Amino acid sequence: MTTYETAENAYLTLSSIRFAYRLFGTPSTPTTVPLVFNMHFRGTMDYWDPLLLNPIAARRTVLLVDNVGVGASSGRIPDSFTVWADYMIQIIRALGFTSVDVFGFSMGGYIAQLIALQAPTLVRRLVVAGSGPSAGPGVGKGNAAYFQQLALASEEGEVKAAFLHTFFSSKEEKQRAGEKWWSRMTAARKSEARYLKGDDVDLQLSAILKWYDSEYRKEGSFDRLGEIRCPVLVAGGR
Repeated sequence: MTTYETAENAYLTLSSIRFAYRLFGTPSTPTTVPLVFNMHFRGTMDYWDPLLLNPIAARRTVLLVDNVGVGASSGRIPDSFTVWADYMIQIIRALGFTSVDVFGFSMGGYIAQLIALQAPTLVRRLVVAGSGPSAGPGVGKGNAAYFQQLALASEEGEVKAAFLHTFFSSKEEKQRAGEKWWSRMTAARKSEARYLKGDDVDLQLSAILKWYDSEYRKEGSFDRLGEIRCPVLVAGGR
């Protein structure tokens, strides 16, 4: 079985954009329903934890994608998650899948929600982890503060500290768990493209700020959550 560590990049071109992806785990068949992962802020395909992916890949097909402008994919990062979701839908269909389960972590949860909303017949099940809806009653711009802090980190040590602060509580045991997570993640695949830098970070942050801005509420998920008809698991906690 191909694992997260050994899976090789594959490529497809859509709308003049060359997308990098990895399809691995249990060999796919015409009836396969893969689990499609959507990455968090600043992350690429080289930023997943093998402790999460490999046990899943041992039982089913896993699809990872560097969305437009991210990691090994070409193009410019869009400032709207509706565009991000549309590209993911195109990629899934171009690979021949007619049904998928979708997982989104943190920022990836925003895209996962929109995939389910923009292609309801494509998504069988949805998992939204460490994420939430877009701007609406009770959902304010303050939620963007975590991302703004992550955006400021530039050196490796700063990025590590920012991620541990964001994804793990300050409790000693949680920080120890975070250290182990960081070690697994950074050792799994040797690449300099593990996280976004420079202008690409600002482009991603622009999309996040729009997600939490009521002026762009029509581009979000809050007012349409009731349209999601597939089973949904919402998971949180630090």
